[in-house]
Amino acid sequence: MKKFFPRKKKILLIGVIIFVILFCTCFSNLSINSYKYNKPVGHEESTEEFLKFPDGFLWGAATASYQVEGGNKYSSWWEFEQEKGRIKNGDRTDVCVDHYNLYEEDFDLLKEMELNSYRFSLEWGRIEPEKGVFDDTEIVHYKNVLQALKERNITPMVTLWHHSIPTWFAEEGGWENKDSIKYFSAYVQYVAENLGDDTELWLTMNEPTAYISSGYLMGKWPPGEADIKKVPVLQKNLVKAHKVAFEIIHKYDSDAEVGIAEYSSYVVSDSNKNVIENIVAYSIDKSWTHYFVSRVKDELDYIGVHYYYRQKIRLGLLGDLISKDAEDFEETGLDREYYPRGLYEVLMRFDKYDLPIYITEIGVQDYHEVSRDVFIKEHAKEVYYAIQNGVDVRGFHYWALLDSFEWSEGYDAKFGLIAVDLDTLERTIKDESWEYAEIAKCNCVSTGN
Repeated sequence: MKKFFPRKKKILLIGVIIFVILFCTCFSNLSINSYKYNKPVGHEESTEEFLKFPDGFLWGAATASYQVEGGNKYSSWWEFEQEKGRIKNGDRTDVCVDHYNLYEEDFDLLKEMELNSYRFSLEWGRIEPEKGVFDDTEIVHYKNVLQALKERNITPMVTLWHHSIPTWFAEEGGWENKDSIKYFSAYVQYVAENLGDDTELWLTMNEPTAYISSGYLMGKWPPGEADIKKVPVLQKNLVKAHKVAFEIIHKYDSDAEVGIAEYSSYVVSDSNKNVIENIVAYSIDKSWTHYFVSRVKDELDYIGVHYYYRQKIRLGLLGDLISKDAEDFEETGLDREYYPRGLYEVLMRFDKYDLPIYITEIGVQDYHEVSRDVFIKEHAKEVYYAIQNGVDVRGFHYWALLDSFEWSEGYDAKFGLIAVDLDTLERTIKDESWEYAEIAKCNCVSTGN
């Protein structure tokens, strides 16, 4: 009769058990939320009426071309939104909020709010509607956009790719195709040749992890798939694409600052006493949040950080992997938890790369448990504390300048500093946005309520 475990299998099993024990022992003292919260002065103890930010700090707002321009018919998103059930309420971007034509009016409002920076994206499908065919009229349009910002002393931050890809590129397989790097490089070179003198701050891409998870794991975005096997290829090609874009931009503008913007929730174990939860939280943070930055850190001049909420990891036979406590859970929209301290913690984690950091997105939806003025003020305080603890944070870009098309959520999710009437396209600065204007004007945040 055969032994249940042959000798080699016994040795292997013992080895695995020892590894697990050692691994858990190593992580038993690791709390993914154990980064010490070293505020230089606590809120309650502060004797300062205002917390002053460094000179030259950028206070801005952000948009993405597809979400505000309208008429981007050469994008894969355009076809995707025509499919029934893809977008909430069947919303479309035919006109959207018409930022394409009304950008100067929008910049006047941005200036009225005392903001000194604007992050926006170029629409790849507009610029290159067919493979290898570039539309000079569209690059002139974006050149005019940059000139309008310059005339108002507003610092631009330009994103080369923000989720939407040209239809022809999607038909070629998108980022799954090994030639995607070649295609992206041609686009970046054309843009750098024409706009390299008009801006210093560049982002090669926006939230590559969100693009992969939403389009290839959850199927909520184009191409609407759920195929985990494609993830490694997508990650590999996107890493290569960033590196090539970094080199191209610096070729045309040696003084340019080139970064990548990444989705950066505060991933934390629900209980420091649960070793497995700590391991899972640590693994998610390292292998997902920091995946791209860690692989392109030598091809970065700065890091763009998006922060919206805390993700608490709770493991058990019942319940979700991502937990929320009903008693103290305050929502900021799209089921996101209000947790300002998480921004401080995220900034401290990214500080290990020893690179400047810009907050490239942070925002709250209308009509939720936290008002926009309180949301901005409390998160601005956390940025101040991170700076006081040595993190080189250089800017804060609120999402979004305008109420806009929030991808699969359509127009229901209103994050804008400025309200837009979709029928008349009339713009109105929201009352809660004036707190941000005060912060930007004095380059400081009040410690009072």
